[in-house]
Amino acid sequence: MARTKHFATRSGSGNRTDANASSSQAAGPTTTPTTRGTEGGDNTQQTTSPATGGRRGPRRARQAMPRGSQKKPYRYKPGTVALREIRHFQKQTNLLIPAASFIRQVRSITHALAPPQINRWTAEALVALQEAAEDYLVGLFSDSMLCAIHARRVTLMRKDFELARRLGGKGRPW
Repeated sequence: MARTKHFATRSGSGNRTDANASSSQAAGPTTTPTTRGTEGGDNTQQTTSPATGGRRGPRRARQAMPRGSQKKPYRYKPGTVALREIRHFQKQTNLLIPAASFIRQVRSITHALAPPQINRWTAEALVALQEAAEDYLVGLFSDSMLCAIHARRVTLMRKDFELARRLGGKGRPW
């Protein structure tokens, strides 16, 4: 990011010298009432002050503040949330794949591959099939992660899944 020059701006009461303060007190208070804006300020509002002895001119509107000056939400370091999610999901015992979409996929595969007279599944069979499928996927992911780590990578790639399936004897033998 390039450096830019920042010009100093005068605030209402903090940046006066003693000479300015004594000369303004000698002039006396002004007859126009003091008007003060809200926090954001309007760019056409005129302000006066008894200390300065007159009008200061139009108040500058607050420019769009850069995002860096606003309070940013707290961000965890990369990987912290991932490790927390891993611990969270390892503690859980419920199924991770939504039941409705899994049952829909089972029915579509059954319709495509099974004979037409087989089209009904019991609830226990569907739950057992889903548990077996999730167990297979978790094992495949862990083996694939070991393959990626062995290759000195932290990103899972398709070749990691293929190698894990070949070494584990899972899936199609090619």
